[in-house]
Amino acid sequence: IAGMFQERGLFPSERMAGLLAAAIVSDTVMFKSPTCTERDKIVAERMARIAGISLKELGREIFSPSREDRTIQELLHSDFKEFHIAGHSFAVAQITTVDTTELFDRRRELLEEMAAEAKRKDYQMVLMMLTDVLLDGTWLLFVGDDETIRNAFSVQPREGAVFLPHVMSRKKQVIPSLSALWG
Repeated sequence: IAGMFQERGLFPSERMAGLLAAAIVSDTVMFKSPTCTERDKIVAERMARIAGISLKELGREIFSPSREDRTIQELLHSDFKEFHIAGHSFAVAQITTVDTTELFDRRRELLEEMAAEAKRKDYQMVLMMLTDVLLDGTWLLFVGDDETIRNAFSVQPREGAVFLPHVMSRKKQVIPSLSALWG
């Protein structure tokens, strides 16, 4: 992203405004995360005006990096967090993008690596959130108990996958649903 601003020949203050806008767009998942506030939108729009950039273009740049050259292990561990709730040990990974097609096509490989990780670390469940900004939802890949996913999210899982509309945040949406289930 920093290179994107340098290529445009922006002044240092304009580059800084662009970087601040990028940080807000990234953190709020293009303003779709439940953690997003109205203040985030206002500040990002102001920083984008100063930098002379489009927030939509910036979001596409942030969430469209090529993942073709990354191994399954790198994809799984790029944003991987471990949790222990009410005697349940599990992990949730997340990749946020504007197109989950490429990643979803690799779902078998991801599920195999997730199963291996569960065995290595003695997790009862491993989840991978493939969060699609444009679809405004998450493909949830998982290894573990179908019943847990069914009850936590009121969905019918199929072959280790389910689409969760409007789910963008591990912290505010996925973990609370599992915590509520397990008490």
